[in-house]
Amino acid sequence: MKIIIVGAGISGCVCAWRLAEAGQDVVLLEKGRGVGGRMATRRMKGARIDHGAQFFTARDPRMVEILRKWESAKYVIPWYDRISGREDLTPRVRFRGVDGMTAPVKGLAKSFCFKKEFFVDSIYFDEEWQINERGGENRRIFADHLVLTLPVPQILELFERSHFELESKIMDQLSTVTYTRCLALLGILDKPSVLSSPGTLTHPIPEIDWISDNQVKGVSEVPACTVHASDEYSKQFWDSSDQERGPFLVEAAEKYLEAKITDWTCHRWGFAKPLVTFGETQYTSAWDRLSLAGDSFGGERIENAAMSGWDAADAILNQM
Repeated sequence: MKIIIVGAGISGCVCAWRLAEAGQDVVLLEKGRGVGGRMATRRMKGARIDHGAQFFTARDPRMVEILRKWESAKYVIPWYDRISGREDLTPRVRFRGVDGMTAPVKGLAKSFCFKKEFFVDSIYFDEEWQINERGGENRRIFADHLVLTLPVPQILELFERSHFELESKIMDQLSTVTYTRCLALLGILDKPSVLSSPGTLTHPIPEIDWISDNQVKGVSEVPACTVHASDEYSKQFWDSSDQERGPFLVEAAEKYLEAKITDWTCHRWGFAKPLVTFGETQYTSAWDRLSLAGDSFGGERIENAAMSGWDAADAILNQM
């Protein structure tokens, strides 16, 4: 069966990997230039910077199975299980990519066909799915089953462009899904920071949720920091220029890192963490031959999003 998956975050990649392992013909479409979604690593001035999700956990036995594959291939290693002064955090091993958070997702992508820079403009169903590209080569792809792993607000925008709707009960559930926003500041440091291992600082002030030193973390040879602004700060300065929203974050980070940020840029995560999810780990309609998955369904943790993709794959296989 030909299956098209839209969205190359961890959910889409796990779903594609699981279906490909089962012998299905899978193609993953992504509007960006690579896989990973929030598991994002960027090169900047000789540094390697994790600027989205910083780690993942493995509690579900299926996630442990994926973890073991990643460890065997040397894509991931344990990072930390506790932070000094944060006794409120549950002692649990957090894992990171050896070469950044994108590395393990790239490992999964070796098992299926991946088409990058494919922006899905519209979809149409009539005995089979037709997926239409906007711009680029204006490609048109057909599939027996379609999986959407985009954030639900983007799924609803796609439905609207396509004049497509699911039953009213499902559409109502989808409309309740909401997300936080996050402004991420990526900075190059003039020297190593004062942060000790594991190189992180959480919620130092109300405006900042996270500060990390990617060199102390072990992913960058060059001292470089990641700063995640709070949802409130991010919303306040969402449409501002970098020169308006960045200096406060730079000054605050320099205070805690005790190092100067010599070069920096901002990245906007419009769908950082789901506040309200769909209520089920995935949705699959045998009638429409459509599945929906992702952190909008599984929840904010990387593991939850991954298992949402796994559940969607199993739902499709069970219908065959």
